[in-house]
Amino acid sequence: MTSTPLDVAKLYVSERGRIWRLVQRIVRNQAVADDLVQDSFVNLLGAASKSGNVQDERSYLSRIARNLAIDQKRRERETLTLEDAGIFAMADPIPSAEQVLADRQALKLTFDAMASLPERTRRALEMHRLGECTLAEIGRTLGVSTAQAGRLVLSGYSVVRDRLREAGA
Repeated sequence: MTSTPLDVAKLYVSERGRIWRLVQRIVRNQAVADDLVQDSFVNLLGAASKSGNVQDERSYLSRIARNLAIDQKRRERETLTLEDAGIFAMADPIPSAEQVLADRQALKLTFDAMASLPERTRRALEMHRLGECTLAEIGRTLGVSTAQAGRLVLSGYSVVRDRLREAGA
């Protein structure tokens, strides 16, 4: 079916409400939904003028509107809102004296827990956490299987976690 501006105008009158509800369900914002409905019809008109032939205008229009709404939601997720930016601006970049002391105590507990580990377990944990080595690399270095390297790392993490929990950190 060849779409003319008059055909699109008639389609607008008959389909605007349906398309608006479709878009509104996705974006959850009336003003944005209004804009996206307008954009959908403009895109339909552009596609009709380029190709001169759109087979099923209602379906094509629905697809355009849905795609525009989904793209809008993606853009919203990728950008910080002004509220979010305000929250970050309120945060004090300098930790309090209490926080510094608590962090130092937790770090000391972590070092003490690591020092109490068997040599291979401690090395595996250090290589994984500090050296960012893969389990396969740890296994090769320590002369154990990858699975055993994973068990050593897990064991080390468990000891450190338990010590921190015991201390309430």
